[in-house]
Amino acid sequence: MAGDGLEGKRVVIYARVSTSRQEKNDLSLPDQIGTNERWIEDNGAIQTRTYSEFGSAMDDSRPKFQEMIAWAESEEHPVDIVLVHSLSRLFRNALHFMQYRDRLRCRKVRIVSVTQNFGDDPASDMAIGMLAISDEYHSAENAKHVKRTMIANAAAGFWNGQTPPLGFRTYAVPQPRGKDRTKLEHDPETVNLVRYMFKTYLEGTADGPVGVTTLAAHLNQRGERIGGKKFSHSRVHDILTNTAYIGYVLYNRRCSRTGELRPETEWIPIPVPPVVSEETFYAVRKQMADRDPKMGVDAEKTNTSLLTKRAVCGCGGDGCGSTMGARTGKSGNHSYYACLGRANKGSTKCPGRWVPRMELDTIVTEAVADHLTQPERLNALLQTWLDRSASAVTERKAELKRLRARVTALDGESALVIKLVRNKTFSPDDPHIASEIANIRAQRISAQADIDVIERQLEAGDRRITPEIIANFGDLLRRKLRGPDPQARREYVQLLVERVEVGNRAIRITGKNTALERAVIASQNSGAAVPKADRKWCTRRDSNPWPSD
Repeated sequence: MAGDGLEGKRVVIYARVSTSRQEKNDLSLPDQIGTNERWIEDNGAIQTRTYSEFGSAMDDSRPKFQEMIAWAESEEHPVDIVLVHSLSRLFRNALHFMQYRDRLRCRKVRIVSVTQNFGDDPASDMAIGMLAISDEYHSAENAKHVKRTMIANAAAGFWNGQTPPLGFRTYAVPQPRGKDRTKLEHDPETVNLVRYMFKTYLEGTADGPVGVTTLAAHLNQRGERIGGKKFSHSRVHDILTNTAYIGYVLYNRRCSRTGELRPETEWIPIPVPPVVSEETFYAVRKQMADRDPKMGVDAEKTNTSLLTKRAVCGCGGDGCGSTMGARTGKSGNHSYYACLGRANKGSTKCPGRWVPRMELDTIVTEAVADHLTQPERLNALLQTWLDRSASAVTERKAELKRLRARVTALDGESALVIKLVRNKTFSPDDPHIASEIANIRAQRISAQADIDVIERQLEAGDRRITPEIIANFGDLLRRKLRGPDPQARREYVQLLVERVEVGNRAIRITGKNTALERAVIASQNSGAAVPKADRKWCTRRDSNPWPSD
């Protein structure tokens, strides 16, 4: 594109690598920036700013990228070209690429790739679109192969290269073929600090008992550091609840991209040398649960927001879909639900939505009380329970039989593994043995939990959910939602409401039928607590309009 009317054009450089390791190793970013700067010089353009960072190109959650877009779209019109080494540096998601390209075009800003020479006509647009789709496909394929390799590596008991937990360090394990793999061992410089943390949390200090926050302050006063930084209460909590310290690290628990928890059947335990005993570890967990204000009499003081983790920004496409969190005004006297997408990713993600907390709580509570508690509405939602027949019981019995057989088979597998160790076919220190035992135990726990659920369902026997019971439950629910006890109101709203989509002119409220079923059963027992929270229910109308202006 040299000489193609580029002289004097104002150019902003954007460079990206995928990981912080690449950024810190100073390999790819300087190369990208240097190549871009030479392009600017060769074409007589003017360099304005340079943005560089690490992060995935599959989404737009990159601070420097968002900062660059906001600057490029500003009223001053400070830039004519966004320059990248290749289009994949901007995105490996074709849809996102097209969206941001169109946004920049509206501000008369072009995206130019140094290594991919495209024109500025419809044919070039088509070629760029095909390249973006190709980048996305190859990224997805590479991710799939990398994930498969890492899962296989973890299943074999090896470490995948993440930063080890405090108290551990990596060591190389030579392989007959290929490069060395790594495992974890105790770090003699920090392992005793971990033991001290567990002991201090359980026993306290000379000044008395300590909680997580107090323990963090105590460690900082002692001059202890983690990764060169002071301890925070969240880091202390993570350490005290990490199963690595009783002998296994759970790999593949969450999706690295979305943060969502994966099913337990996909978790892979990696055996590591334990740091504390299981008795100590679970004593700490019990003490933490006993002290959790959300579980005790102080719950009302610490949990006043009805819709925490349930309210989202947008209804019918007029918002960004991010969670709305509780916020206060500058004076601290007014509370709101605010879009966290705006707070975390800037105005380019979402223009922002603030709703008075009391107003939204009242709208949702009244909507549930008015629509969900009507007998005909409850009857329709719980029809499967009303129609429960002998065939359903037969199916449960068959599933119970299958699960019991599965538990028996798992016990047999466990016994076989133990026999191989006793016969000295395998060493008890073999990581494959530890991994297999952990897998069998996890599967058995899961199967036994399913057995317990079905047995409780069968024990209900002839306690059918009748229309009369449902009507009584509707009355109870209305009283709780409109009664004077804020804690009871919050518990029922949190149980029954799964998602509240907040739009400009409408609100959509959804929940799960299973939560209704549990609540109905609990209501039959005098003084029963609200059950802790899978077909969705929705209000009779598709959305709940805002109150009239």
